Amino acid sequence: MKLSQLTKKKVHIIGINGIGMSALAVYLKKNKIDVSGSDIAKNSNTDVLNRNGINVIIGHKEENIKNKDIIFYSSAIKNNPEIKAAKKNNIPFFNRSKLLQIICKDKFTIVISGSHGKTSTTSILGHLLVASGLNPTIISGGIMNNFGQNIHLTDSNYVVVEADESDGTVFKLNPSILIFLNVDREHIDYYKSYSVLKTKIKRFILKTSLKSKVIINNDDKFLDTLNTKSKNIITFGKKASSQYAYKNVKLKNNNSTFDLYFKNKIIQKKILSPLLGEHNIQNLTAALSVINNLDIKINKKHIMTFKGTMRRMNILGVIGQSVLIDDYAHHPTEIQKLIEVSNLYKNQEVYLIIEPHRYTRLNDLYNDYLQTLKGIKKLNILKTYTAGEVLTNKMKDSKNLVNDLNVLFSQQTSYLDTYLDFFNLLDELTSNNKKKVIIAAGAGSISNQFRLYYETKKR
Repeated sequence: MKLSQLTKKKVHIIGINGIGMSALAVYLKKNKIDVSGSDIAKNSNTDVLNRNGINVIIGHKEENIKNKDIIFYSSAIKNNPEIKAAKKNNIPFFNRSKLLQIICKDKFTIVISGSHGKTSTTSILGHLLVASGLNPTIISGGIMNNFGQNIHLTDSNYVVVEADESDGTVFKLNPSILIFLNVDREHIDYYKSYSVLKTKIKRFILKTSLKSKVIINNDDKFLDTLNTKSKNIITFGKKASSQYAYKNVKLKNNNSTFDLYFKNKIIQKKILSPLLGEHNIQNLTAALSVINNLDIKINKKHIMTFKGTMRRMNILGVIGQSVLIDDYAHHPTEIQKLIEVSNLYKNQEVYLIIEPHRYTRLNDLYNDYLQTLKGIKKLNILKTYTAGEVLTNKMKDSKNLVNDLNVLFSQQTSYLDTYLDFFNLLDELTSNNKKKVIIAAGAGSISNQFRLYYETKKR
């Protein structure tokens, strides 16, 4: 199916307020396609959709799909009445991956995937390509602060797209260039085992490398095993053996610097970046390896004009003497990177508030959470955020995590049962005149609540 085939159809998107689906909906609308959608609740993406002339119905009902010709749905959708009605009325319906496939068809598509860092890498690469004059369409899994939304739409034949491995979307695309950042134990509820996930990724990378460039992280133990010396497999990382290697790293709490090498020859000295932490140097190196491979020249100053991605170490502002920082980290690996960045705030008290995301993830990675959060002072953990899961009495939760941290490692970690507890803690922390950094992290509702608190206090 081609995009042109949708121009005379009425398209309906179920789960349209999701960060991924909303971007695709805007893309369709800008291409003069009649598109509407539904979701269970409003969020900030609803406003973006409305501004683009897209009608969003709150609530899932059979009548929402009346007179619709084709339906696309988010992978988060389960047992939905609109899908049931589509089946009954023989209306074709497809997963989000199919829509992304249609959009990318016949385009020079740069795909970014991996367990961590996809959104940041997509955003910085897209920004640099726009600054260079290539001006691609960018479809991101987060709000790109340079563009004010999760999509940058152009008439270019180039598309930069974040492709999730969580539901197998990435495996259905046909990239011109593929970046695979890392592989971690994640989304086991979908793949059933870590070995299945790794097998799928291996097959996809090797298949893609037969005709397209594949850029892989040489520091990732699993991806390193896929370095077959194929002319189409390009490596990046900290290792000296990486084709694109970053060296001489200097990390601060407001910027980072490093040198970039290609095949052991320096190609850029003292690259200054607003991104914090070595993991972001790694993400930027991946982006620069694409740019260099495309033989595009960029001004190093354009790196410093990158404004970041929403919920990635976003400084909301200052309340009293406290700096409030919002972050998306929810996997132990991401939380570890967040802790490393927080350690850059020397001579300041740093308070970390974590909202674990999904009981299934917490239970599958419980020991990893314990080891990551071991020894962290001034740590508070919110009630676990659930997302369409089947819960059992055997599942551990945030209370168990707090108790085990305190008993096993003699910590003084606090448990927050409600967002009211969260607000009361924030009031307590911001009320005195001591300089401190407060970081709230998670993939659930903690960000919305944190921003609500900040906006309320700022007035």
